[in-house]
Amino acid sequence: MAEVCVLSLRDWLDSDVEPYLGFASPERRAAVLRFRFASDKNRSLWAELFARWRVAQIIGKKPQDVSIAHDEKGKPFCPEAPVSVSLSHSGPYIAVAVGQSALGVDVERRRKTNLSISERWFRPEEHARLLSLPETERWRMFLRFWTLKEAALKNTGEGLSGGLETVDCSALLDAAERGTADDLAGRFFPLADEAAVSIVARREELPQTVRLFTLERDANGVYGDAGFSERDVLSPA
Repeated sequence: MAEVCVLSLRDWLDSDVEPYLGFASPERRAAVLRFRFASDKNRSLWAELFARWRVAQIIGKKPQDVSIAHDEKGKPFCPEAPVSVSLSHSGPYIAVAVGQSALGVDVERRRKTNLSISERWFRPEEHARLLSLPETERWRMFLRFWTLKEAALKNTGEGLSGGLETVDCSALLDAAERGTADDLAGRFFPLADEAAVSIVARREELPQTVRLFTLERDANGVYGDAGFSERDVLSPA
């Protein structure tokens, strides 16, 4: 079964990344330093470091012996292990999914419900579903649709170029409850701060929960004085 782990960087977004750059790959260090704002630097840096740590735990290696590479479409993978990896970050959150077969994960914070986007890029029945809701409730459904669609397109490696309208969110959610083992299925998990994470994978790989971690100062940390602490286990909506 796949796992989804979400890391909260709430107290770290404005931190100096310099003490931890040495733990990142040369490519990641270069990418981090191209960012102007500390929040973007931290999201970029800790996405790689958190993913390496989770994969290392799963395959029984040390984080320094694990790397995260990207294929020609930008889809992440681990050269040292036959596992599938997917990454996403938004606001203070980083999401990492790891499994045995293709999967995709997407984490997002609340965004303005843009009905022109849903009319153009969502399926007609999804746009109609948004219109049927009170304005104050639309953002939740928009977030559900958006994260499921992005996760599905990350599963295939196509990204947004694969077409948001090609992803049937209702079918993914229904497959999670009533599908067969090999059906592509999705689950949606609310987070704090009006955020959410979705995963799309084969039904038999689909996790029942999401594990929530925080980044903490720790003298015996994974990366210098920084370590990960598990805080909660979240259920799907």
